[in-house]
Amino acid sequence: MRLIEIKYPIYTLQHRSGYTLHVRAKRLDDERLTFEPVNGWDDAAQQCQQDTESLLEDIDDVIYNATPEVYGQD
Repeated sequence: MRLIEIKYPIYTLQHRSGYTLHVRAKRLDDERLTFEPVNGWDDAAQQCQQDTESLLEDIDDVIYNATPEVYGQD
């Protein structure tokens, strides 16, 4: 998976399958950062042909590596 564009809170990613995925980041009240595909997890998992748990891990990895500051780190 690779990062194509950041327009926080929307991240545009390209999955290795070629599918373009738009992900919304959201900060919860307890300061945790969550991600959700704009079209929902079921659609994203189906389009990427990947289970939602491993898809979330891939999304988390690519966004963290590109923008660690959104996690509250320098």
